[in-house]
Amino acid sequence: MIALEHIAHKEHFDIAHRSSLKEAMTLMQRNKNGCVVLLHDETPVAILTESDIVNALAGEIDLNADALDYATTSVITTNVDRPIDLAFDFLSQHDIRRIVLVDDDLHYAGVVLQEDLFDYLEDDVYKVDLKISHIIKPDQQITTVSQNASIKEALILMQMHHIGSVVVVDETAPVGMLTEKDILRLTYQEVDTRQGVATYMSKPVITVDKEMLVADVIELMQRKEIRRILVTGADDGVVALLTNRDILKHIKSNYTRILQIKIRHAQEIMDLLPEAIIEVFDAQGHQVIHWMNRKAKEIFGEKLIDKGLDMIFSDDDRSAISAHFENSTAIVNKTVHIADAAFEVSGTSSKNLNNTYIKLIFKDVTKHENTKIRLQQEIEKETRKRLENEYLLMQQSKLATMGEMIGHIAHQWRQPLAQIGGVFMNLESAYAFDELSEEYLKAKVKSGNELLKHMSHTIDDFRHFFEPNRVQELFDLSKYIQNAINIIQASLTYHHIELRFTPPSEAVTISGYPSEFSQVILNLLDNAKDILLENKIDAPWISIEIVKKGDVIYIYVEDNGGGIDEAIMEKIFDIYFTTKDRDQGTGLGLYMSRLIIESKIHGKIEAKNGEDGAVFIIEIDQVIPNVSA
Repeated sequence: MIALEHIAHKEHFDIAHRSSLKEAMTLMQRNKNGCVVLLHDETPVAILTESDIVNALAGEIDLNADALDYATTSVITTNVDRPIDLAFDFLSQHDIRRIVLVDDDLHYAGVVLQEDLFDYLEDDVYKVDLKISHIIKPDQQITTVSQNASIKEALILMQMHHIGSVVVVDETAPVGMLTEKDILRLTYQEVDTRQGVATYMSKPVITVDKEMLVADVIELMQRKEIRRILVTGADDGVVALLTNRDILKHIKSNYTRILQIKIRHAQEIMDLLPEAIIEVFDAQGHQVIHWMNRKAKEIFGEKLIDKGLDMIFSDDDRSAISAHFENSTAIVNKTVHIADAAFEVSGTSSKNLNNTYIKLIFKDVTKHENTKIRLQQEIEKETRKRLENEYLLMQQSKLATMGEMIGHIAHQWRQPLAQIGGVFMNLESAYAFDELSEEYLKAKVKSGNELLKHMSHTIDDFRHFFEPNRVQELFDLSKYIQNAINIIQASLTYHHIELRFTPPSEAVTISGYPSEFSQVILNLLDNAKDILLENKIDAPWISIEIVKKGDVIYIYVEDNGGGIDEAIMEKIFDIYFTTKDRDQGTGLGLYMSRLIIESKIHGKIEAKNGEDGAVFIIEIDQVIPNVSA
């Protein structure tokens, strides 16, 4: 979730609290946003706005006086780490145009302006069918002043009605506008307010039809860098003066309906997920099932709603899960046995008043383990039968890694599924108890959408990874290294292994078979991961570096796992040689890696020990002669 810090304006908005009004106005002219934050020992103590300047002009004004003497607007602050969603509600609740940000020490950290938020609102919040006519008040009064009036007369109207602008008219036709920003500029330039308003007004007047979509008006205001716009009707002439503050207020009323639609849509998506999901209501220790997705009904039966967890779990498993949630809000990969199957259970809990809502996700690991065993048996069978056949050996190597791929997929999906479960449980429970705040809903739904997009991208990554290349082609090394990283990243993250890879500033392109090359990188990363876990390395890391020297490219894959025993260094690329237990390794990985690099990429691969661990070096000529598939 994006924090306010990332959209904050941090320069030209702050000044010492004892600075003069003239100095503060100079800074306001520079930032072009009509405000300046006054600081005392790095802490915001006041905010000076255009409105303060307009109100001060009712009496005598001394540009050399302290700016603090004229700052009547209360400074409202929030922490710089708060999510953007908070700002939307904050501005609406306090009816303000900007928020001052502070860090944990309450020191100034920037300003977020009202107009900054439009870029971060979800499109469907205001792009459904919302028109300007839905927002404006039918009886809205527009304050106007004749083009023959003086600046002083316009200023008095703004002070009297507490407004930020007046429309300048020629009889009844709008010809310009005088805003607080104009008043600030004229005051700074010490223009005589007895002069005519027509000389200094902002023009031309920008108008929009009341039937125009809000989305199009927002885009126009952003493009023109304005905060106000006149609204006209077909026969009514000018009917309203619309500000971006008005738009934000009315968008809020459209928000709940959009989120309700999204919740229903999300539940439909959960019914399509391949994992069983159940939601549990826990009222002071009494746990009952109150919702199940389609997969859960298929596995456990359809008559469990409003029944206890003992209808699914054994007493021991149910007690263990309940005890876990007494001390934690999440459970990950708890193995349970139900009938003849084994499941990994993950989930989250949240509290509302005295009640707890738990969402549990079931991963059928029985089928998972059987699939791994079956794939391993196929690999061993094919290896014994077709030892000398290079093509079959390569396919066997891919089958060997597919068992690990299933584990990688589990790592990639397990956490998002648990998080999605938590998102929807929290949304439904909060809605049921009338505790559904607007910012909470928006944050949860946005989080769920991002998780679903991530899961969709993950499936694409795994699907494309196993597509073989039948002909050699030009490809970018960095792209296909990243493909391998995408496959194993979740597993590395799960085991707290840091992966360091910074692609070169310029693309490094070679000729060969990109899918097979990615498999080599994945083999090296998998081996490095295994040795780091086996040796229980503190702060484990793996690094990948691409170095180009003339027409020769070197790829270094290094880890801090302690290195390779010198006694076996010359054997590690031999077929069937492995230091792992028989049920954990086939001895094909490094053999196939060398075979691919030498025959498919026309390069070399070797290993040596570095300062912290093993270093695998792939050497490739950038200009490669044609080799047959």
